[in-house]
Amino acid sequence: MAAPRGIVDDSLWLDNARVVPSGTSYEPVDDSATGEEIARLRSATTEDVDRAFDSAARAQRQWANVSPADRVAVVGKAADVLAGMADDLAATMQAEVGTVASQVHGAQVGLGLAAIRLTAASALDAITERERIGGSDVVREPAGVVGAITPWNYPLFQVALKVAPAIAAGCAVVLKPANVAPLTTFLVAEAFAEAGLPAGVLNVVCGSGGSVGSAVAGHARADFVSFTGSVETGRKVAMSAAQWGTRTSLELGGKSAAIVLDEDKVRAAVRHTIASCFANAGQTCAALSRLIVPRHLLDVAEDVAREAMAQVVVGDPADPASTVGPLANQDQRDRVAEHLRVAGETAGVRTVASQDVSHLTRGWYVPPTVLVADDPGAPIVQEEVFGPVLVIQPADDEAHAIELAEATRFGLIARVWTDDAERFESVARLLRVGGVIQSDAPTVWDAPFGGVKDSGYGRERGAYGVEEYLVPKSLQPLVR
Repeated sequence: MAAPRGIVDDSLWLDNARVVPSGTSYEPVDDSATGEEIARLRSATTEDVDRAFDSAARAQRQWANVSPADRVAVVGKAADVLAGMADDLAATMQAEVGTVASQVHGAQVGLGLAAIRLTAASALDAITERERIGGSDVVREPAGVVGAITPWNYPLFQVALKVAPAIAAGCAVVLKPANVAPLTTFLVAEAFAEAGLPAGVLNVVCGSGGSVGSAVAGHARADFVSFTGSVETGRKVAMSAAQWGTRTSLELGGKSAAIVLDEDKVRAAVRHTIASCFANAGQTCAALSRLIVPRHLLDVAEDVAREAMAQVVVGDPADPASTVGPLANQDQRDRVAEHLRVAGETAGVRTVASQDVSHLTRGWYVPPTVLVADDPGAPIVQEEVFGPVLVIQPADDEAHAIELAEATRFGLIARVWTDDAERFESVARLLRVGGVIQSDAPTVWDAPFGGVKDSGYGRERGAYGVEEYLVPKSLQPLVR
């Protein structure tokens, strides 16, 4: 199996086979490093979306009757099949997204496989949980047919976070991948088919978000819609689903902050935050794109940032020396460039360090940049950039640091740099975000992940991710 290239007419995955959709237009997919077209996929139509949901509805009834253990086994086997495709997955996502060679196997392939395997490890308990409340037994049943819409930044990981728990729970899925990075999805579909997933349980429709994505979000046969992407598109998805009263889960944007409380943590926090912000060229919703430091240590933070920036190598993602690659597509490159232009004209915002990318004449590169902003209302502080741009904000004291962290419309994650466990929890409980990590503690990948405020609602990963695709049912037998 290999990801498709060139003209792809059979771009509809229906009943475990690639078939030709009824659309006549094509969506291009380019290589992020060169801007050259590597594939062109025939677009689906609303009629094709109907076919996909009809297939899913038929398959879901039978799939829900398969034992939970057997369903989970298929998910686990699919991860094994995908592991055998690791090199093709890495090459495909490197071209689609621009992830550098030093990160693509870990951040793209590794995280995607981990998401599937962690789902398989935690799903059975969530699915089979039975609770006694008075004279009622509460059981969990599959939500039904799922419409899943995924972004382009992590093509395997983002698909895995929706497809794996939905399938384990007994749902069927109509998946719409991002039109700029759809190629990896075909490998996922083929892997699940090889793992023994019955025809119709997973169907894939490709095309623009405005037509195909809207048709998936607002389909009458969808029982649940899960979306990851921008705030603006997420609102449209929720409104489309609401016309049928369809339940939704939205994982949207972020402007996450790292907050330095302990003075001796500044140097480590700066290096860690730059690594987080620049990973995958900043195209990560949970990236730490703000660093809040004590004002009297701002000079120290800036010096460390300059040292770290001197080690950044922007270049061809296939070059092992590159630490930051291109953005995934031209539109995203242009958006990040505009954010940087506005920041350069904003009072109270200044550049600490920036990498020159003028020698990179092909592909979608932007200069990785570290800024300082004294104005919490500056656009570069308030808006999600989704690129390698870090903003340092000086705080007068702990209360001011919390105020700055809370002063955006987003609420996804945060890090709080302190060795004091009580102080960490005290500050963490004051932050309206979906999760808080202490200092440089590693991410727990099966802990629930999701946001509040404009970062959305619902949770993914681990048992909590599986529960999104289940509905409780109360059984109240006659007591004689």
